[in-house]
Amino acid sequence: MGAQKPKGNGKKNIRRLIVFELLYKATFLTAVYLIFTGALRLLLKVTGQSYLTLENMSRFVRHPATLAVIFGLLLIIAVFYLAETVSLIVFYQGHTRGRQIGVTQILFPGLHETVSLLKKRGRTAVLVFALINALVTLSPIIAVFAVRFRVPVYIAQVLVERKAGVFILALLSLACVIVNFFGIYFLYYCVLEDGSIRESFRKSTRLIRKHFIRFTARLLGLNAALMLAYLIVYGLVLITACYIIYLTKPESLLIAAMLKMSDEVMVYMGTMITIVSQIANYANLSFFFSAHGPKPAAGNRIEQLWERIAGEEDVWRMEEGSRAVHQRMRSRYTRGTALAGAAVLLVNAVSLYSTFRNGSLADKETLFGTYITAHRGASASAPENTLEALELAIEHLADFAEIDVQLTQDGVVILMHDANLKRTTGRELAVSRITYGELRQLDAGSWFGRGFEGSLVPTLEEAIRLCKGKINLNIEIKSGKSSEKNRELAEKVIALIKKYDFEAQCVVSSTNPAILAEVKQLDSGIKTGYILSFAYGSFYSLDSIDFFSLKSSFVSESVVKTLHSLGKEVHAWTVNTRSELERMKLLGVDNIITDKAVFAREVIFGEQGKMGFFRLLGLIRR
Repeated sequence: MGAQKPKGNGKKNIRRLIVFELLYKATFLTAVYLIFTGALRLLLKVTGQSYLTLENMSRFVRHPATLAVIFGLLLIIAVFYLAETVSLIVFYQGHTRGRQIGVTQILFPGLHETVSLLKKRGRTAVLVFALINALVTLSPIIAVFAVRFRVPVYIAQVLVERKAGVFILALLSLACVIVNFFGIYFLYYCVLEDGSIRESFRKSTRLIRKHFIRFTARLLGLNAALMLAYLIVYGLVLITACYIIYLTKPESLLIAAMLKMSDEVMVYMGTMITIVSQIANYANLSFFFSAHGPKPAAGNRIEQLWERIAGEEDVWRMEEGSRAVHQRMRSRYTRGTALAGAAVLLVNAVSLYSTFRNGSLADKETLFGTYITAHRGASASAPENTLEALELAIEHLADFAEIDVQLTQDGVVILMHDANLKRTTGRELAVSRITYGELRQLDAGSWFGRGFEGSLVPTLEEAIRLCKGKINLNIEIKSGKSSEKNRELAEKVIALIKKYDFEAQCVVSSTNPAILAEVKQLDSGIKTGYILSFAYGSFYSLDSIDFFSLKSSFVSESVVKTLHSLGKEVHAWTVNTRSELERMKLLGVDNIITDKAVFAREVIFGEQGKMGFFRLLGLIRR
């Protein structure tokens, strides 16, 4: 006997399921993101690391505090996923029988049954199974992030070094796949028949064995179709995005813009396919279960829950007098769902606002790839350390802009590299001997070329206002002879950073470690970098330093590995040639400071496949 097809309520049910899934996934992702980022910051402090790198990953993970946090996160993921899975089972149980199911009739019975499962003996097995199921279901988005960042590199290193671990990992993975496959209806029996944990797993195994070929064909066929659809949609989205870039960006920026865009598209598409595949797979599983599994008894407790919720959502009130006025009242279920949905939307709106306000690159650690820093702004295309140079750095898609700051005679923090104004303004005068008002009368652009006449020397405040939410800044505090003046400069820089809530969008660097120690005293949360033109000895032992900015010729494999093992980043300057850029990429430096941000992005991120695809699109357009 085949599964009962949904009646006229089918489309309404699917719309409500999509609303439920969007709200639930938003809740899940927001909660996990906030907990993960907060825990990571705390763990880095507890374990004494500045950054999480591939080289210090093993020591970081083995720390007792890290293990406790990992256990807590896995438990949260398991509970969240268990509640979602049970809710989907409840939904499809009614949907396959043609019942109208509202969002509240998905959520609350799902939560009710989840609590019941966690009260049973054997709840540890339920949570472990839910976690395995979660990892399988979330595998598309996990794979996207793993490929986009450095995780495959780290895994490859571990696999090469520990062959016994590879064998154990392979056995565990195979066991998880087998358990997940044969126990795929385990929760169905637990929820719909109120069976014991052990008996439910046995029933699931018997059902799969009985219909092994048919079930396997349906499962593989559906997921192959989903993958094909994903590739087609991904290709269409990528081509569309590329043509939009062709229409909106100058030719010199096309490849760099498309390289940056393709990573973003991959993440969004990976998230989409994760959600769609989960809905589609549970629809497939539920229809198969409805056709070949046991038929639930009429009036079972799931139906009783539906009726109770529906009954409370349709309350009739009588007004005084001879005429009855029917008025629908919101029940506690509907009110609770609405409040929860509003809370999720509010938290996500705040998160999005914070992302745009602080920039999309605001809170990333070493594991997330190599970043490109525009040296003194886009100094190859505009006068260095000017607002014009910063605007071009943003347009050139640099991740950071490096700027230099000094104090004028009257104590204003300005952008200027040299101690003397001669080279960039033509005025033979020390920066410390001129007031801000006098400085504004000088031309800081004519020396560079036509079109920049009248460019001014900007203040740090102007630079921060321009860059807020658009690009990160590497603020180099220039060291003077007076320690008192150095301290005053550091204090004013930190005050401006705090004024504009810019801590997450900047780092502070200097050639003087005393200045960096002062910065740490003023705000320990700001990342600091020590600039060295020559690297020798135990320079890496300074506690107030989070990263080291080295001349690229002194960056070697041993230096990178040593600093990464200590949880420190490696920034290399000033890298402009293809050969040196490729060498920095191979060494795994974390940030490349360059005068050619667009060219650097093409070299660092331009894999042959991507470059060929983008150039082919260009030929088609022409």
